Amino acid sequence: MSLATLTDTMFSAPIAHRDAVRYVASALDDFAITPELGPVWHLRYLYDDQPGSFRVVDMEIATPAGTLSSNDLWLRLPV
Repeated sequence: MSLATLTDTMFSAPIAHRDAVRYVASALDDFAITPELGPVWHLRYLYDDQPGSFRVVDMEIATPAGTLSSNDLWLRLPV
């Protein structure tokens, strides 16, 4: 599944939005991510466009080679 699918599913779950963000971020360690990110990467949160909003609406991953959107990242359980 893509990171976008995971975040959309978690954001529609009957839990607090901030909890969904925390669960997705912590779950990334449990998945094998494609494409391979390498040893240095940073999870970046994208916030609602309302001024002063801290509501996360999407996530992306920044690497030294560039930034990957949630639609470009594929997650699978390791074998």
